[in-house]
Amino acid sequence: MKLQLAIDHGLRHQILAVAQGVGPQVDIVEIGFPMIVTFGLGLVEEIRELLPNTTLCVDVKVYHGGTGVTTRCFDAGANIVSVLSCAPDPVIRKMVEKSRVHGGQIMCDMVAPPRKVAQRTAEVDDLGVDYVMVSTGFEPEYDYDIDTRRRWTFAPRVRPLDLAQAVKRNLRHAKLALNTGINESNIREVLALEPEIVSIGRAILDTDDRPAAAARFARYLPFEG
Repeated sequence: MKLQLAIDHGLRHQILAVAQGVGPQVDIVEIGFPMIVTFGLGLVEEIRELLPNTTLCVDVKVYHGGTGVTTRCFDAGANIVSVLSCAPDPVIRKMVEKSRVHGGQIMCDMVAPPRKVAQRTAEVDDLGVDYVMVSTGFEPEYDYDIDTRRRWTFAPRVRPLDLAQAVKRNLRHAKLALNTGINESNIREVLALEPEIVSIGRAILDTDDRPAAAARFARYLPFEG
């Protein structure tokens, strides 16, 4: 089980300071989609120079043009590149092929409607992705409330962690990854699903002592030795 630090906000100098200060305390540093949009892949190159031995996840959320984007991400220093589950199969397949050439991995961000999560999980697993990421929904914007049920027309209430369980049941080769709003009040519920990756952002970044917060979360993870 791996701890991933998700960096989704901050100025360039702040991001670099966080990466250098907290990176050694975690297994994976994720450069989030907003940061790629704002600063480009040059930021990935800078973080790679600061953390030559740390796994870097570049969350570009590819939908099309996967071959070129994937290659550029790996060339910039990425170890893991993300793709949306709603991307066409040929795009995901090409990304997987490129990842093998570069010795990297592909993370699939599950964004399918609840009723299609199980089916799409099995499909992307067959395409060869290495991880399937599921948002746990511990933040208000991800809350599956009455309005969400109305828009997605499903009932009874479906919890994001229930969707994560559906993903896990339909994985044969890929590993489960979880993110969004994970903190010390809910991490035990998250770990009960035995994900391969637990991605944490603000619960580490919004503290006064980020390295200490990262080390504290790391202690929750099962010992692998």
